[in-house]
Amino acid sequence: MNRINNSDIVIETQRLNLRFLRPDDVDDLLEYQSHPEIVRYIPWPERTRDQVEEALQKTINTGARELKNTGDFFVLAWELKDLGESQSSGSSKNAKTVATKGYRPGKVIGQSNMSLRSTHDQLSDIGWVTHQDFQRQGFAYEATHALMAYAFKNFPLHRIVADIDTRNPESAAMAEKLGMRREGEFKDAEFFKGAWCDMWLYAILKAEFQA
Repeated sequence: MNRINNSDIVIETQRLNLRFLRPDDVDDLLEYQSHPEIVRYIPWPERTRDQVEEALQKTINTGARELKNTGDFFVLAWELKDLGESQSSGSSKNAKTVATKGYRPGKVIGQSNMSLRSTHDQLSDIGWVTHQDFQRQGFAYEATHALMAYAFKNFPLHRIVADIDTRNPESAAMAEKLGMRREGEFKDAEFFKGAWCDMWLYAILKAEFQA
């Protein structure tokens, strides 16, 4: 079971602590980073435990704690809160999560990533990944909306973008739910896992974001 270290917590939402990754997250990360459907549109292979450990350590060693300089990036784990006590309040969303296979307080069920593409243009990109057993429960929206609010408030950002594979309409729908607009479609934009793929560009300005 993961140890909860409050100094790692960056953002709290109703059901999640968003925090920096730790070495003991490896088993939780392996559950979804090795799943073929989860990595289908993500530039990872179906990772082995050794590959997860290597990627995790690299992120811990090279990731930033804030976005100051062009190229800075960080990854935040989505750590489940203890939702058992909340069931008495009649929250069907919490009850569904508690009933999900593999639920436990402290479990990492996804991750957010942000990187600063340009200090001059005050431009960042954002991405999200959700564990296969915890999809369609609103976690990606909950985590990403909270992170965008935090980033616009705490970093000198004017614009946040997301690059989404056109074969992944579910992710595009989530971007639109966040208030991002589709600004373009780029044909054969990336040679990805052996094939050319088209990409959508989604974006939102600080002035447009509804916290």
